[in-house]
Order: sequence, then C-alpha cells, then structure tokens
Amino acid sequence: MDPFNNDLYANEIQLGAATQAVAVKPSAASGSAAGAAKPGEAQAIQILRGYRTADAAPLRIVRGEFHRHSEISMDGGQDGSIYDQWRYIIDAGGLDWVGCCDHDNGGGREYTWWLTQKLTDIYYMPGYFSPMFNYERSVAYPEGHRNVIFTERGIRPLPRLPKVNEDAPGNAPDTQMLYAYLKFFGGIVASHTSATNMGTDWRDNDPQVEPVVEIYQGDRQNYEMPDGPRGISGGDAIGGWRPKGLVNLALEKGYVLGFEASSDHVSTHISYTSILVKELTRDGVIDGLRKRHVYGATDNILAEFRSGGHMMGDVFTTASRPVFQVRLTGTAAFAKVYVVKDNRYVYTAEPKTANVSFSWTDNTVAAGKRSYYYVRGEQEDGEIVWVSPMWITYTGGR
Repeated sequence: MDPFNNDLYANEIQLGAATQAVAVKPSAASGSAAGAAKPGEAQAIQILRGYRTADAAPLRIVRGEFHRHSEISMDGGQDGSIYDQWRYIIDAGGLDWVGCCDHDNGGGREYTWWLTQKLTDIYYMPGYFSPMFNYERSVAYPEGHRNVIFTERGIRPLPRLPKVNEDAPGNAPDTQMLYAYLKFFGGIVASHTSATNMGTDWRDNDPQVEPVVEIYQGDRQNYEMPDGPRGISGGDAIGGWRPKGLVNLALEKGYVLGFEASSDHVSTHISYTSILVKELTRDGVIDGLRKRHVYGATDNILAEFRSGGHMMGDVFTTASRPVFQVRLTGTAAFAKVYVVKDNRYVYTAEPKTANVSFSWTDNTVAAGKRSYYYVRGEQEDGEIVWVSPMWITYTGGR
C-alpha cells in the first residue's frame, strides 16, 4: 500500500441560482512564449534526423535526454505537471526519445510510479518516439545522484543503504547494490552534477552499467574540467562545490565514460543527448548508450568523431598512429574546436564557420599506453558540443 497521502476528504458546495454570464472581451497575447524554440530549430532537427553514417549498416542520430522533472518530484514545483513535460518533449522539443521524469517516480508512491510507467507506454510511438522507463535515484555526495534507465516496464525504484562518510575508504555499498540491481534488470545509469553536493568523488564505477555521465546540465553547469565553458567553480557553483567530482578526474582514473547532456529542472531547448543508433527503438537507444556512441550538446549540433573504422565511445588498439576525422555541423559558426587528449588540449581549430571538417594525427603517441581523446566545439553564440571520447592503445613502434 502507498505509505503516503492515504486520507480521503469530501466536501459539498451549495450553489445559488445561476446568473447571466458577464461578457468578457479577450485581449491579444503579447510577447513570445516562455521556452519557445529558437529560430532555425526545426531545420536543425531535420538535418539531424536525415543524417546517416557511411557504414555498411548505417547509423542515425536520435535526440533526447533522461533527466526531466515534473511536479511529481518534491523539488519540481516550478516544472509543471507530468503532462506538461510530455508536451515539451514531444511537441515543443521534438525529441526522439526521453527518460521522464522524477525522483523515485514520485518518492516511492504507488500511484505516481504507476502513472509514470503508464504514461511512458501511452506516449510510445513505434518508429517515431521511444520513451524509456526512468527515474532519478538521489544519494548525497560522495556517492551521488544518478539517473536510472530501463527498456522494460514494471521495475520498482531501488531503496537505499546508509550513505558512506566522505573519508571512508573503498566503494560505497549502496552504489554497488545499485550496480547489481541494474545488471539483474538490464538497466544503465548516469551520474549527474558530479562536482556538487549531489555528485560523487568517483569512488565507484562499473562500465557495464554506468557507461555515460551527464557532463552538462541545463539547470546548472558544465562538469567537464576546471575552467571549461559554462563550467562550475568554487565561486559560482550551483548546488555546492565538490571538485573531486569533475569528469576529467574520472577519465584520469581510467573510467570509460561517454558524454550526455540533460535538463533536470526548468530548462528547455538547451540540453540534448544525441545517440547513434541502428533504429529508433528502446533497445536501440540503450544499446547506443551502452556503446557510448553518444554526445551531449546545448543545441541541435551534428557531430562525427572517427578514427579509421572506429567512432566516439569505442575502445580499441592500433599499430598505426591514430588519425582522427572530425565533422561538426553547427547552428552558428564555431569559434573554436578542441581535441583533448588525456586532459590536455592537443589540437585547436578556429574555423569561424558552422560547417567544420578536419583530420588530425597524433604523432606523439606512446607505444603501450592507453590514451583517451575527445572533441569539444564552442560556437560563437556560446552553444557547445561535447563528443564522447575514444580510448586507444597504440601497439606500434616509435
């Protein structure tokens, strides 16, 4: 039984005799609607939907996210009803997939869990829109808030074990329990706002079930690295400042994490997780996330990042010096495009155009060492794309 809000109340309203309605002259609406789509958004979405890779089995891009809230959450009072979230997701945002929406599907309440599950199936449109079964599981630092995603209906939110102290060594038992639960039910998870009081010190990771991280959040900031664009710092942190949670530190520890961007609260049209998939299905979405064939962006930006027959998210070895191909199609001109290797900028372009294409060879690669490489593009209008890394071990000679 639902442990919350079980009391029922009834009231009676006595109405007087009906009176004639007062005539009201409607006034014209003024200004633009809050959260309205940007100019050119529909065209940018069509470019993304029309894209196909040149592989023998072509992949396509599907746009979405898995961190939206509604008033069902205890902190979702400004977000509107759960139905408003679906209106944004399908109509205003034009997303192809989504994880919606709330903390434990409403704090563990039976009805809101059922409602969220039911709506996820009601709004499923095969071949057009593939909503996932999702909830946020919130545990304070140093363990971290994580967004859970499944392809199948009927899985209950996982209860909590006691939180570990910050100075406690080793893994967090609750997080390890979460990983076991995900393996049992075939789900995955992503940490969010990792460098805040909602974040993690990266004491735990399991690449089988935690393949991606929310590198940017529309409601807050970028958690990529110190001094990153729209980045968090001690002076302006929203939600607390926990520098051990920056994503570059997870990558330095050897974690294999792709990049995604999601909204959380309030924000619209500025947080997108684009996944390369064989087909737009629930299985296709989670397969693309598992493979880290994904990138996060603040606008509808097209991104390709390849090395030979490999692409963003892949882990591989090569006897040849790695050559990278980068292609970006922006919604405005790119001011700068960076290639980052092992937490260092190793190549910078200043294209001043919305269409970017270049190759870069790493001639300093060391034999036997695994390195990660990723791309960040920054448009002149401030919009950003973070393309998931590739992890490459060079086996050739000097």
